[in-house]
Amino acid sequence: MKKKIIKIILGSSTGLIIVSLIIIVSILMVYSFFGGEIFDSGYVEGNMEYAEVYRSVLNNNITRNINGYIPLSRLMYFYLEDDNLSLNEIYENNIDYELKTIKPFKEVCLEHYNSFYTCQETEILKNNHSDEYPFKPFNAPVKFEDTIITSYYGEERIVYDRFNIHYAWDFAAPAETPVYSIGDGIVKKVMFSQSTNKIDINNGFGNYIRIEYNVDDRIYEVIYAHLYPYSSKVQVGEIVKSWQEIATIGTTGYSTGNHLHWEVILENIKIDGLNLVDFNL
Repeated sequence: MKKKIIKIILGSSTGLIIVSLIIIVSILMVYSFFGGEIFDSGYVEGNMEYAEVYRSVLNNNITRNINGYIPLSRLMYFYLEDDNLSLNEIYENNIDYELKTIKPFKEVCLEHYNSFYTCQETEILKNNHSDEYPFKPFNAPVKFEDTIITSYYGEERIVYDRFNIHYAWDFAAPAETPVYSIGDGIVKKVMFSQSTNKIDINNGFGNYIRIEYNVDDRIYEVIYAHLYPYSSKVQVGEIVKSWQEIATIGTTGYSTGNHLHWEVILENIKIDGLNLVDFNL
């Protein structure tokens, strides 16, 4: 792309060069600073390139140290402007260690990246930093220290030779590791179709439980999937409480090993549930 632009400039008149430069600057800003589009949902286009490193950063800051969660979209605003920075360094600069949550974007800019283009006042006002969630009503679905994050929300990946974008979280752990309700809710579905703890790529979620949580009149539908056979400790219609054990981790259904597939849906849209978890609970 850049080579084609240079050829146009070299073959142009002075007036055309000036016009071309204006266009080029805009194009290169997009390529240099953003690489791929950052969507309001938190999905970063083309994130497979960063997946392995980001998973490592997540495990360092969440499952090992319980520091809090920073979405990849927040890190990319800074990393794609200066790829000499490490994702772990940016993650740490964006964490409020006392509150165990993400810092306001402007605060991070003032403290660490004030000279960056993305930190200019006009850019801060223009961009929708939807990864800032002050409202965190839920606890974790697992004890983070007992797990390893193997797939994050919005991860581009290839599973069984098929490409997909994973709009959920995968927490790997030994079979029969406890799974917990993230809040006070009502059990809507308990589907345990597999009696043995084994992979069945034709059986989707495998054994799973669906619970609805009403928070300020908003209904969050949460799916806990790939559960261990006969491990359900709840039934349809039951009222569950925060940190109540509901089942255990398995590898049933379209799975790759023992792990919890944790999916949060709001108004028929899959959202990043970890944004809503209070790491102090």
